[in-house]
Amino acid sequence: MKSKNLKVNVLFNFLSQVLTLIIPLITTPYLSRVLHEEGNGQISYSLSIITIFVLFSSLGFTTYGQREIAKVRDDKTLKSKVFWEIVISKFFTTILSACVFFCFYFTIGFKKCDYLILIFSIEIFSNIFDITFLFYGEENFKSLAIRTILFKLLGLILIFCFVKTENDTWIYALCLSLSLLFSYLIMWPSLKNKISFIPFKELSLKRHFVPALRIFLPQLAVVIFSTLDKSMIGWFSSNSDYDNGCYEQAYKINSAALLLVTVISPVFAPRNAYDYEHKNMDQLKRHLNFSIHYTWMIGLPLIAGFYVLAGNLCTWYLGSGYDEVPLLLKIMSIRFVSSGFSELCGNQLFIAIGKEKSVTIATFFAAFLNCILNYFFITWWGAIGAAISTAICECVVALILIILSIKEKLILKFDFIKCLWKYLLSSIIMFVTIYFIQKVLPNEIWSFCVIVLIGGIEYFLCLIVLKEEYLLTFIKNVTKKFHKKKE
Repeated sequence: MKSKNLKVNVLFNFLSQVLTLIIPLITTPYLSRVLHEEGNGQISYSLSIITIFVLFSSLGFTTYGQREIAKVRDDKTLKSKVFWEIVISKFFTTILSACVFFCFYFTIGFKKCDYLILIFSIEIFSNIFDITFLFYGEENFKSLAIRTILFKLLGLILIFCFVKTENDTWIYALCLSLSLLFSYLIMWPSLKNKISFIPFKELSLKRHFVPALRIFLPQLAVVIFSTLDKSMIGWFSSNSDYDNGCYEQAYKINSAALLLVTVISPVFAPRNAYDYEHKNMDQLKRHLNFSIHYTWMIGLPLIAGFYVLAGNLCTWYLGSGYDEVPLLLKIMSIRFVSSGFSELCGNQLFIAIGKEKSVTIATFFAAFLNCILNYFFITWWGAIGAAISTAICECVVALILIILSIKEKLILKFDFIKCLWKYLLSSIIMFVTIYFIQKVLPNEIWSFCVIVLIGGIEYFLCLIVLKEEYLLTFIKNVTKKFHKKKE
């Protein structure tokens, strides 16, 4: 199979991720007013519970399968064998996870929101049909982008058509769950020319469980210090539904913007696995160096922008009743850099080259720390305490992974530092400008858009003046293509 063009893959993944960014931007103001803080808090709590069971049902096979498919993508027989082994293995782990879920559900229950959690259990069974690992491994981002766009739009239509009052939380949960299920089912017809049938007796399922489990462990740790925050708010906060509603909205906005930083990770991870398998070490290091520049370039101005504009955004975007969200957004903004580097060193490097132990060490240490901090911080400060705990732990993960990657000599310490000053200086200049503009303008959507536009233009102009190499190369390539089309 011919290697796919990285630029084309980044473009298709960017298009799908932009829609993933836009949909919450459209639905959040509507849902914040229709479901209110309590309804959004119930959805947040229910999803935090079901996410744990979905994670156990996949058991790391999605990320592991992506890497294994990338290694054998040029051989249809080997690719088919790996595909069926992973699909069948996921079937067994999903059934086991579903059995454990229903044992909990029909015995001790989940304290509250049992009916919503039951609806969201559709997502556990959906995992059986999830074959996105095949498309990622083949670097077939076009098909994934089309699927994402189609079903994100379908989910958007369903929400606006059927979610009308605060009593429609169950309808919202059903829309989310069914959209996910059908987005997986629609991929199966395309297998006809990609995968051949392999007799069951020729399959070896056992060989995949241990390496998949190694990938599952850091994923479990990540869930502990991200999703479990919402569960612990429900357990320890004195005003749990309100706090969870504010935390959910802040986390949703932050995660949507974070996609701008992590958009390249799904593209580079399978390519890095392929290059490492075929000893293309120069290419691997070049991709990692580009990702370092990209993370600084996008992450730092996002931190500056959210610190200045969080209050403006929440005023017109969420409406009244979400007073804690601006502060939560400021605290969470550190994720634009910390999560970016965690993705880079974790998925693009260690998991791609089969050294998951490093990711496991970092994430489990942070998860343990997160549980301890959450117990105290949430009790004292509610959602704000959860945000502080998450920010601290995500920085810890990034720092540990960076140190370990430098020790592996696949990334040099100089790579992280040498390009930082240009992005930092440009972000500071932008911050000062938009800070004073925000002081004199009202908190309205038009002023938010104007400030973002001014800040963005100023930031990238500063980088051009400072002769930032990747940005100048990008502009040069675009200019060349434009001139060729004119000719």
